[in-house]
Formats: sequence, C-alpha cells, structure tokens
Amino acid sequence: MRLNQLTIYGFGKFHDRTFPLNAGLNVLLGPNEAGKSTLTQFISAILFGFPTKKHPELRYEPLDGSRFGGEIAFTQDGTDYLVSRVDGPRGGKVTLRNVTLDLALPATTLTHLLAPVDAQLFSNVYAINEPRLGTVFAASKQALIDRLRHVGAVGSDFWLAQAHQLDDAADELYKPQGRKPRLNQQLQEYQDLTEKLNRANASYATYWELLQTQQQQRSQQKDIQRQLAVQRQVANQYDQQLSLWSTYQQWLDLDDTAVPVVSGFQQNDATTLERLTNQVNATAATLQGDQEQLASLQDQAQLPPLFQQYLLVAGQVDPLIAQFPDVTIAAREQERLQTDQAELQRQAGDIERQYAKHGQMPRAFSLATTQRVQELTASLSLANQKRRRLQQQLNQLNEQYRQQQPTRQQRQNPLADKQVGWLAAGLIVLIGAMFLPGALFKLGGALLGVAVGYYGVFIVDSSTPASRQMQTLEEDIRDVQAQLREGGKAIDHLTQQLDDIGDAHGLGDLAPAQWNAAQDAIVMWDRLTQRLENVAEQLATVVATVTDFQAAVRRVLPAATAADFTKLARELQDLQSTQQRLRTQESDVTAVASRLKRDQNALDQAQRAVTTFLQTRNLRSTDAFYQQYQQVREQGNRTQQRAALAEQLGARNLAALQQVASHADLSQRAQSATTQVADLQQQLDAVTEQLATIAGQLDHLTASGTQAGLRQKLANLAAQMQATAQQWLVDRLVSQWIAATLAAASGDRLPQIVKTASQFYGKLTENRYTEIELTPTTLRVKRADGDWRTVGQLSRGTAEQLDFAVKLAFAVVMAQQVAMPVVIDDGFVNFDADRRRAAYQLLATISDTIQVILLTADDGVADKLPTENLIRLTD
Repeated sequence: MRLNQLTIYGFGKFHDRTFPLNAGLNVLLGPNEAGKSTLTQFISAILFGFPTKKHPELRYEPLDGSRFGGEIAFTQDGTDYLVSRVDGPRGGKVTLRNVTLDLALPATTLTHLLAPVDAQLFSNVYAINEPRLGTVFAASKQALIDRLRHVGAVGSDFWLAQAHQLDDAADELYKPQGRKPRLNQQLQEYQDLTEKLNRANASYATYWELLQTQQQQRSQQKDIQRQLAVQRQVANQYDQQLSLWSTYQQWLDLDDTAVPVVSGFQQNDATTLERLTNQVNATAATLQGDQEQLASLQDQAQLPPLFQQYLLVAGQVDPLIAQFPDVTIAAREQERLQTDQAELQRQAGDIERQYAKHGQMPRAFSLATTQRVQELTASLSLANQKRRRLQQQLNQLNEQYRQQQPTRQQRQNPLADKQVGWLAAGLIVLIGAMFLPGALFKLGGALLGVAVGYYGVFIVDSSTPASRQMQTLEEDIRDVQAQLREGGKAIDHLTQQLDDIGDAHGLGDLAPAQWNAAQDAIVMWDRLTQRLENVAEQLATVVATVTDFQAAVRRVLPAATAADFTKLARELQDLQSTQQRLRTQESDVTAVASRLKRDQNALDQAQRAVTTFLQTRNLRSTDAFYQQYQQVREQGNRTQQRAALAEQLGARNLAALQQVASHADLSQRAQSATTQVADLQQQLDAVTEQLATIAGQLDHLTASGTQAGLRQKLANLAAQMQATAQQWLVDRLVSQWIAATLAAASGDRLPQIVKTASQFYGKLTENRYTEIELTPTTLRVKRADGDWRTVGQLSRGTAEQLDFAVKLAFAVVMAQQVAMPVVIDDGFVNFDADRRRAAYQLLATISDTIQVILLTADDGVADKLPTENLIRLTD
C-alpha cells in the first residue's frame, strides 16, 4: 500500500489542509505542537476508525468546529482508491471509491484491503514514536511471534485468543506448583481423605464398643422417660385437686346451708301479680286523664268577639266562607303575576335603554327589507374590498413612478441634443440653397434641407424606452384612479340606500353591522310587550276578585278590620276552627262522661282481682308476697350455684375429692408424687449426660467420616480427578495444536526478520552490536567483542535503536505480503546526533522498498537526509 495524499476536512488543529506524499521517503517538518502527532493519529483514524467518545483525547475533534474527518488517496496492487471518513456511529461513516474504475465500493471492502493489518498491529509496528520504542524493555519472542502469526495467518487473532483461553483454562485446572487450581486441590483432598481412612481403621474396635453402650443407654432412657410421664400425670392430678379444693369447699358449704322449700308459690306468681298491679295503675291513670279533659272542655265554652258577631250574620258570612278557597288561589295568582310583570318590565326596559331613541323603539324589518339589506351589505363589502385592492395597486404604481423619475443628469438627453443639431443643419441647408445660382440648384438645396430637417424631426418625435415606460405608468395610474372614483360612487350609492332604510326604521344611529342584533332585540321587545299586556289583563282580573271579596267580608263583619288579605284569611280560618270546635264540643263532653264511668268500673274490678290473688296465698299485702317470693328465689339460686360448682370441678375430680378426708391428706399425697417425679428426672439427666459423652466420643472417632463414607468419598474424588485431568489434557493439547498450526502458517519469516533486524541494528550502532537473538522472555544482543547483553542492560537510546531495528525489519520482510507504510512521529528524541544520522541513512535505504513518512522537529533533516518530498507543517 502506498499513501498518495492526505486531505483533512477537520482534525485537531488542521482544517481544509492537503498533504501530497511520494512513494519513497516523505519528511514532514515542524516544531512542537505543529501537528505531527495529529497527522499520525489522522492516518490511523481514517484507515481504522475514530476512537469512541469515551476517549476524547484520541479523537482529535476539530478545534474550530469544522466538519470532523478527512480522506486518504492510496494505491494498492496497481489500483487507486480514495477512502473518506466523517463523524458517525461505530468509528465513523466510511466512503470507499475505486478511482481507477470510477466505482463506489461498500465500506466493508476497506477492512479486506487492509487485512491482515488492523489498528492494533498498525500501532505496534508501523506507527513508531518515542513512547512505543520505550516498550522494548517489555519485548519478548512471543510478542514478535504473535505479530508474525497475525500477518502470516489470516484470522489468527481468533485462534490466538482461543489458544490463550485454553491455556488459561488449563492453568485453572492444574499447575505443577499451584494450590488454587482444581486438580491441585483435588490431589490434596485425596491425600487428606486417605489419612482419615487410615485413622478410622485404627479406632474401629473402640467405636464398636461405644456404639453398643449407646444403644443400651438409649433403651434405659426410654424406660425412665415413660415412668416419668406417668408420675408427672399423677402429680399434675394432685396439683389440680389442690387448686380446686376451695371450689370443692364452697360446694360443700352450699349443701350444708340448704333450707326447706316454701309451699304455695309457683314460678310465674310474681309475673301474674305484676300484671294485675300494672292493670290497676293504668286504669287509674286513664280515669285521671278523662277528668282533666272534662275540665278543659268546660273552660273552652267562652267565645271570641268575632265569632259572637258571626253568629248574628251567619247566613251572609257562610256563602263568603264557601268562596274563600277560590279567593285564596286568586291571591296566590296575584302574587305570581306581579312577579312576572316586574321581570318582563325589567327585560323590556333593558332593551329600550339600549335601542330606543327619544322614547321610541325602532321598527322591525319585513322579510323583503331583510333580504334587501343583506344584498346591499354584501355589495358594499365587495365594493370596499375592490377599493382597497385598487388603492394598494395605485400605491404600488405611484412608488414605481417615483422610483423611475429621472434625475437631473438623466433629464439632459444626449439624443435630444443630437436631434436639435439635425434640425439646425437642415435649416442652414435650406437657407443656403436660397443663395445658389440657378433654380435647379435652389430646388435641390431646398429638398436637401427639408430632408435633413425631416430626419431631425423624426428623431425628435421618436421617444426613448424610459419615456415610453413612464407614459405606460401614467396611463395605468390614471386608469386605476378612474376605477377608484367609480368604486367610490358605487360605495356612496350603496351607503345612501342603507342609510335610507335605517332612517325609515329608526336605526339611523346604528351601524349596519349592528342591525342584525338590533332586529333580534326588537323582536324580543315586541314579544315582551305582548306578554306584559296579557299579564296586566290577568292581574286586573285577580285583583278585582280579591278586592271584591275583602269588601264583602268587611260589610257583613265590621269586626274583621285586617286590610291585608293574609291577615283576613287567618281571621276567617280562626272563625272556621271555632265553628267546628263548637259543633263537636257537646258530643265530646258526653263521650268523656261515659269514659269516666267505664274507667271507674274497670279500676274497681282490677283492685278486686289483686285482693283475690293475695287471699288465695294467705297474704294480706303485696309487700308480704314479695318477701316470701325473695326467699324462694334465694333457694333456687343456691341450687343453681351448687350445680355450676359441680360442673366446674368435673365429675372425675369431684369423685376423687370426695374420697379425700381433708386438705392436709391431699397435700401429703401431692408432695409424695412430686418427690417421685424429681427422682425420676435425676435418673433421666444422668442417663442423658452419659449418652452425650458417648456421642462426643463417637463424633471424635468419626470426625473424618466413617469407613464406608470415606471410601465412597475417595472413589468419587478419584472419578472427579480423572475427569479434571482429561479436561486439562484436552485444553493443553488443543492449545499446542493451534500454536503449531499458526507457526506452520507463518513459515520461516521469524529467522529472516531476526537476521534483517541484526543487519539494521548493526548499521544503527555502527557495528558495535552485530547480532540479535530472541529468548522466550525477552531479547538479547551480541556485542562486537562477542559479549551478550539483555535489553535491560542497554541504555535507553541503544534499547530504542533495537526496537526500531526490529520493527523496520518486520515491515521490510513482511512487505511482500503487507505493504503498509511506516509512520515515524518524533521517534528519535532520545537519539544523539550520530544515532539520528544512522537512523536517517537506514530510512533512506529502506524507502526503496517501503513507503516512509517521517514527522520530525529536527531542522537539520533536510541536510542530513536527501528527500524528494519535504513538507513544512508551518507553511
């Protein structure tokens, strides 16, 4: 691959910058912060993708906000390509084009063109700078072999990763000196189990004796536990009987205090006496109420003055009282109509205040007038719209006419001056012809003068394009003005017609736009006026009805002086109540007297029933009855309490307590049972302690497991160890097979790279070191005197020369397969003058084979290194 040109849209400090490159050695010269590292990162970013935004320091987004990205023109296998990359997802948006065939290619083609080189290999080998040269102290043979495999076998990254994973998996299974791997732990566990099994075999006889003793003790423990349970039940029974002794004593006391049952009483005697007594009290209360009602009726016999006057004219008042319900309805209707009249007057007044003129309401439009107003209003609206449009057009024409008015210099028309000259020339020729000899010459001169003058008149009479445009504008302005005048007349005519209609209907003070609302209000006012007339007629009728009734009542009853109908109605209602009361008063007195007689008889009968009830039980009063009844109730309560105590004690406990002579005897029996429980518990504790001791001894003997269990564990562990060993062997063999396969794919390039690197290293060190050798862990070099030195024993500059030689040798040897340019970004910072000169000479030598791009701040590079392409970054 050869890079032909770098074009930067926006990257770091660069924007809109182009760098042409040659096939050989290219030197880009610039001081610090001139953009050398930016260009190195630009090449890597365009070819392999922008870093993610998690690493903004590696993205080099443009500082001036220009478009992020750029393009690189390169040649590979004789074909020219152009790749561009701008900001976008997954490393940026890539565009690839085959310039030779003028063909657009998919973005994935770029990866195939660059294969097997990726961003990591490019950074480790082909992009050289001082920090990366410093990693030589950590270099190893394996690292160089991995790079060879990366290039020699396409897709080797995946297999290398698989081999590393298999090695890691094998190390997790087994290491010769490890402790954490699974197989190491299993081997240690197998050894521990073997030792435990040997100890278990040695203590087998003791274990068997303890096991037999344990079985005997457990049998004895069960017997004691059974006896203890029985004795505890006996002790609990005695304790329960002791707790119930007080209840048992109460049961005995109730039995000793029993008294003979009183004869002659039944359980419902108290209910019967209570019913008879309540009947006497109720009858007496009813009698007293009737007596009080009779006295009240006698007090109500006095009549009010209005009723006394009514009795004199009852024949005239009764017809009026018959009319009273209808008049009451009329009075209520009067109140409703007065309310409606006030509301209608308020609404009509609101409309009159808004639209009435000098107390006169406008008239409503007829249907024809309404249609005519709508037509005139529509025509007036169209006319106004046309007038506004013409006025806007006239304003535009006036503005154009003002802009095209000629200036003072433009008014001096050179063509007009020329025309005047022609007229003057024709006049001179005409006058001069008059002085010519001969009539023929005079005639010819006159005709020539006329022709010249006519030509001048024709030119004067002709107009310029500007003047013709001015005339056209003037004609348009006059035409629009004429249309405006005609439109104004039409608007005036329409407005006059509308004004005439408005004056004829009393709407002269309102704008036509308000006529629709005014017409609705006028119609509403007419309806309200009609309703007011109807309400007034109804109100006059009901007022007359109420007034006539009041006058008629005052004529026949002067005592009814209330002017308000409500008060008069109340007086008439009182009059009707008094009349009704008097009608029923005689029958009420008779009925009350009859009830008094019946109540007195009922009271006597109830009192005789109570006396008979007491005599049949040999009692004289109710107090004596309740005294005897209380004794019967107490005797029944004792019987119920004794039965409740017996139920509380229980039949079994009651029978057992009846067999005990005294409380002391019962206490002695309970104490004896408790002592037996304590003795059995002590025996049980001793046996349990012995069992615990035996169990501890057995646990100690079987801490490592029983013989059978240990043998089973050893067998299981052996199977697990065999599976682990098989898995370790598979992982290790597969990893070695992958390594061998990739090594075969890489061929014999490693010796060639080492040989070439030794040659380059000799040139860089002026043959102080003549040979490079790869060790499994690092690199070592041979001095001219035959002494070998490791990388750690070299100075930093000499060690960086070693890494530089190895990377250049890798690039040169692999150029046939991967022709990737070498980019060196100030990689010789730690080199002295001699080392830099040797490095420049080596770069000049290999530039015939591969493309070299050197970015440096060394101003003397132009003198020390001949180059066909020297670019100064500060230009």
